[in-house]
Amino acid sequence: MTKSWVNARLDSLQCRRALGRVIGLSIVLGALLTGALVSRINYLSPRTNDAMVRANIVGIAPEVSGRIVELHVEDNQPVKQGDLLYVIDPRPYQARLDQAKAELLLAEKEVEARRASSSAAEAVVERLGYEHDAAGAEIARLEAAYEYQRSYLERIEPLAERVYVTADQIKEARTRLAAARAAVADARAKERAARSAISVAGREKSRAVSLIAQSGSVNAHIEAARAAVAAAELDLEYCSVRAPFDAYVSNLNLREGEYAKAGSEIFALVDDRQWYVIANFKETYLRSIHPGQEAEVFLVGYPGKRYRGVVTGIGWANYPDNIRQQGVLPEVQRTLNWVMLASRFPVRIEIRERDPGYPLRMGMTAFVTVRDRPADGSR
Repeated sequence: MTKSWVNARLDSLQCRRALGRVIGLSIVLGALLTGALVSRINYLSPRTNDAMVRANIVGIAPEVSGRIVELHVEDNQPVKQGDLLYVIDPRPYQARLDQAKAELLLAEKEVEARRASSSAAEAVVERLGYEHDAAGAEIARLEAAYEYQRSYLERIEPLAERVYVTADQIKEARTRLAAARAAVADARAKERAARSAISVAGREKSRAVSLIAQSGSVNAHIEAARAAVAAAELDLEYCSVRAPFDAYVSNLNLREGEYAKAGSEIFALVDDRQWYVIANFKETYLRSIHPGQEAEVFLVGYPGKRYRGVVTGIGWANYPDNIRQQGVLPEVQRTLNWVMLASRFPVRIEIRERDPGYPLRMGMTAFVTVRDRPADGSR
C-alpha cells in the first residue's frame, strides 16, 4: 500500500465528514425554519380538531295536561314553523270555556240587576230627601203658628181681669196653643223619622254600589268573568301544539293515548334556523382569534367538503379540573406538572353556508381553521 493511496483515503474521509456536517447542519436549520414557519402559520391561522357541530335544542312540553288524541309527527322528522305537532284532548277545556262564558253572562245580568237596585235606592234617597225638606218646612210653619198662638194668649190673658174677653175665649186660645205645640212636636218627630229613613236608604245605596264593584268604566265582576273566559280560551288553544320554528323532531318516544303532563317535556326540537360549531382552542391562540373573523370548517363525515363560517364569540370562563370546592374554601391538589398543558376555551363559529346535499347533524366532529381576515371580505 503506497503512501499516496493512504493520503487519498484520508482526504476522502475528511470530505465525507465535512459533507455530513453540512448536511446535518442543513437539516437542523431546515427543521428550525420549518418549525418557526409552522408556528407562525398556526398563530396567524389557528386550527383545532377539538370541535363539534351544535344546534339549539328546545324541549317541547304541553301547557295543559291531558291525553294525546292526535300525533302528527314521527321521530327525526323535519317540520316547518306552524306545523301541527300533536293535539291534547280538548273536550274538558271546551267544557270549561262554555262554563266560563255562562258565568260571564250571569255576571253581566247580575251587575245589571244591581245597577237597577242602586238606581232604585238612589231614587228612594232622593224622595226621602224631598220629604225631609218638606218636614222641615212644615216645622217652620207650625212653629210660627205656635209663636202666634203663644203671643195671642199672652195679650188676651191681662184683658180677662177687665172683662174685655170672656173665659171661653181664653180657654179657646189656650187650646189652640196646646194644639200648635202638639203639631210642632209631631212635625219634628216626622222630620227625625225622615232623617233616619234617609240614613238607612243611604246605607242601602252604598251597599248596592259596592256590590256593583264599579271603578270608573271597569266592573270588577264582569272583568273577572272575562278573564276567566280568556284563560279558558287560552287553555283550549294550548291543546293544539304547533312547531315554533323550522326544526327536526328528536327523541320522540310516545304515541296517541298517552297522558301528557303540563310542563313535562315529551320530545325535543333541533332548531334548523342556525347551526354553529363549538371549537375548543388553546389559550395560546386566543390572541389571534376575534369575533368577525372568517373560519373554515371541515367535517369528518364529509371529507373534502368545506363550510364557511364566522367567529361570533369566545368563551369567558373555563372551570379548572384540578380544583374542588370544600365548603367555602377551594381544595388545591399538591402536584407539580413538569409539562404544562394549555387550557382550552370554547369559540363559537356560526356556519353561514348550508348545502342540502350535506346536511348538518348535531354532534358531528369538525376541524376548524380561523383565518386572519374578516368574514365580510373587507380586507
